[in-house]
Amino acid sequence: MAVKKVQRWDSLDAGKWMTTPFTKTDEGFLTGRAIVTSVGVFTYLNADGSTSRELRLPEEVFARDSLESMKLKPLANDHPKERITAENAKVYQVGSLGNNPSDWINSYGAFEGDRNRERGMSGSDGFYVSIDLTITDAAAVADVLAGKTALSMGYECEFEPAEPGAVWCGIAYDGIQRNIRYNHCAIVDRARAGDAARIRMDGADAVQIYQSGEARKPIQEEKMKKINLDGVEYEGDEGLILKFTEQRNRADTAETALGKAKEDHAKAVSTLEAERDTLKDRADKAEKDLKEARDAAADPKRIDEAVKAKLVLMDAADRAGVEVKDGMSDLDVKKAVITAVFPTAKLDGKDEVYVTARFDAALEDLEARADKDSRQVGGGGLPPADRKDSASAYQRMVERMKAQSRGDKKEGK
Repeated sequence: MAVKKVQRWDSLDAGKWMTTPFTKTDEGFLTGRAIVTSVGVFTYLNADGSTSRELRLPEEVFARDSLESMKLKPLANDHPKERITAENAKVYQVGSLGNNPSDWINSYGAFEGDRNRERGMSGSDGFYVSIDLTITDAAAVADVLAGKTALSMGYECEFEPAEPGAVWCGIAYDGIQRNIRYNHCAIVDRARAGDAARIRMDGADAVQIYQSGEARKPIQEEKMKKINLDGVEYEGDEGLILKFTEQRNRADTAETALGKAKEDHAKAVSTLEAERDTLKDRADKAEKDLKEARDAAADPKRIDEAVKAKLVLMDAADRAGVEVKDGMSDLDVKKAVITAVFPTAKLDGKDEVYVTARFDAALEDLEARADKDSRQVGGGGLPPADRKDSASAYQRMVERMKAQSRGDKKEGK
């Protein structure tokens, strides 16, 4: 691809936060900080009447070699028709730039590799370049005070033609400016980007000069679109502003989504923590209840009462002629005894309190029958041998229940 070397004298609008007000010194000089160039697509009128839309990429504008070439360059009142050199500086120079052009390190990592290493300290918004400057010529100072406050950089660059249909941030361009090297800065009547370019940026009357010396006339820029960023109003190509607005809206949407995701995550974490703490409390309570149940089961008094109740139940079943089968609960045995004593009893749907009350009544009837039978055979209750067997059975049952309360696998003997 063919590359031709040309000169450019351009200027642009910029943000006021990157500048400082110009003040007059005791010597009558004007000094301050202004924005002098930027990234973007700019249109030029060629000598044959055609136009050229040329792209200044961030990696070219903020390249270290390019910014180094800006330092301490002469300031002219209007662009000269030739490069300023040591031989003609006394004719054109009305002041000079400082040695501190702003630079910008892209925190989003948009530019990688060598280009990153070529950039210097942060000090720009990534679009504009500002620098200190001093106006020392009395006529130039008077012109500025009278309202001639726009700035325009004069520089050389290599023009790299682009493929047909090339677009940058929604703006078509014909080629890219490479290896930008600055020669001077000029005070001009009108800034390309409007009022914000006062003693700051690129002149609409900028001209481009080939090395052959052939000048190209400036053209009227297209109407610029305005945008307000953090209280500062900027102007720029409509396509660029629209693209920037689109990207900013996408970033705002992503930030909102991220905020909601963080909120949802916090809620989920709180819910999980609540469930965890609830499960822990339940486990602690279950462990406490189990310990209390084991302690209660091992209580000799409770065991004695349970054994007596069991013996009473088994004795009642024996007296009533009820066969106690494996798997029958105490409540089932009580119902069987009640039915044996009161054949017409209806126990379906009755609760434990009702069944227990009927069982106590059945016990009374069984005791009455036993007393009657005892009197008929001479009285005296159980024979000694039977009393001894009953006591042994009682003791064995107590031992079994103690063993079960301790969790022993084998029953006590």
